Amino acid sequence: MNPPDDLAQRLRELRLQQRLGQGDLKQALKVSVPLISSWEKVGGAARPNPVHLEKYARLFATPRSFAGARPELLDFSDLTPEERVRYDELKQSLGLDSEPVNPLRYPAGEPLTIVCAELPEQLQAAREYADPLAPDHVELYSYADPDALFELYSYLRQVNPASRIRYKLVHRLDPADLDTHLLLLGGVDWNTLTRQLYDMLDPPVKQVGREGIEAGAFEVVDPDGTKRTLVPDLKEDNGRLTLRQDVAHLWRTANRFGGEGSTVTIFNGVYGRGTYGIVRALTDVDRRERNFRYLERRFGGGTEFSIVSRVHIVAGILTVPDWTDPNMRLHEWPMESG
Repeated sequence: MNPPDDLAQRLRELRLQQRLGQGDLKQALKVSVPLISSWEKVGGAARPNPVHLEKYARLFATPRSFAGARPELLDFSDLTPEERVRYDELKQSLGLDSEPVNPLRYPAGEPLTIVCAELPEQLQAAREYADPLAPDHVELYSYADPDALFELYSYLRQVNPASRIRYKLVHRLDPADLDTHLLLLGGVDWNTLTRQLYDMLDPPVKQVGREGIEAGAFEVVDPDGTKRTLVPDLKEDNGRLTLRQDVAHLWRTANRFGGEGSTVTIFNGVYGRGTYGIVRALTDVDRRERNFRYLERRFGGGTEFSIVSRVHIVAGILTVPDWTDPNMRLHEWPMESG
């Protein structure tokens, strides 16, 4: 945190660089001239609260704020990628918390429900354990995407210690579950709630279901209306089909089934490796902060965003996506502004 006098000097410098009087700022910042004066007073300066400091960063991040007759504070969503970089730099120089927004950290005490698909019976490796009447029943034997579930549940417990967090099979949801923050694992083949949301909300990303082991893809629509089909990379290796690259989708949207402020987050791959990889993009200790910063810069910490990503598998080992690498990002929505 900057000492008060250093911050006062920095705020004054920002204003003078644009040849503005204190009165020119009051309309854009929605404050009084005496308050601005108190913030700039060297030797006993008052410190603006974080909300006002964020407005300073947003206002001075772009010369477009000063293109009109009086300064105008733009919405974060209106900033270009280059202006968002400048915005981040200004936030840090003004002493704002530099920790990025974590999309998996929820308001304290708000309940979370992870919604999983059930693995089809013919794919359950140990049916005697998946049978709920069996003496050695293990419930997770019937869950699809157990790697992704274990990773996501563990991380959510870590960063949301005051929240109730549950995981359920999609066909075992009850009405109360729908009134929580929902986190969906898996795609349209087995997770019926994922399928319903794609159909109901009509995003610019669609999943084509797998009719066979080599089938399945995501269909996306670009800003110019061009439609593309994004498919995994499957190779024949010594008579065995192997996955070299999956395609995965992270989608955050409002929860239309729940109360105000509740959200739905979908983690979805054509194959299970993609689902696991897109979860790891937000939980992996070596990748998550870079990805958090990218999401914050690109989408402004909003509650509606979508990113389709590559997930590479090398010698059978899953590599975690790094979205600061543009080659990893296949499609994003909302579209870029500016």
